[in-house]
Amino acid sequence: MESTKELNNFINSILDLTKIESQNLTLKKDSRDINKVIENIILKLEFEANAKDMTIESELSPLYPIQIDVVLMNRVISNLIENSIKYAGKGKTIWVKTWDDAEWVYVEIKDNGAGIGPDDLSNIFDKFYRVKNDSTHAIKGSGLGLYLVKYFIELHNGVISATSQLGEGTSFIIKLRNE
Repeated sequence: MESTKELNNFINSILDLTKIESQNLTLKKDSRDINKVIENIILKLEFEANAKDMTIESELSPLYPIQIDVVLMNRVISNLIENSIKYAGKGKTIWVKTWDDAEWVYVEIKDNGAGIGPDDLSNIFDKFYRVKNDSTHAIKGSGLGLYLVKYFIELHNGVISATSQLGEGTSFIIKLRNE
């Protein structure tokens, strides 16, 4: 079952990459509460997290609906939480937090896992880039997930950034237009 899921993720990533490179990807924006999208993703991924003795905690501030492509935003949030589940390590915690200001809606996905070194951190959004070290060599992936995440966020005129400390964890912050 795990292999089937990995193959499906890989095929979807390649299809998305093909759409991007042919400039055939269009947004289908709707006015949505990003918190509802996040809550549904957490429900779907809780079993996977629990299987690794991980917890997903959320602190979702009340937000007004914003214009998003729900399918792409599902892919973005799912990818970031799934990465934390895959890479943070057994028994760790994943925090998902939202808040806003007049201009932006913020989504933070943070874990207290192994972290990413500074050399790797500067490349994680590159196409086909994968962090290679002793703890990640057995984890399957295409190296397209974060590349697509960044592309999908930028399609929304948003911004994504990452910070990380080895041994302390990783944090991704997404900024989406508050409109």
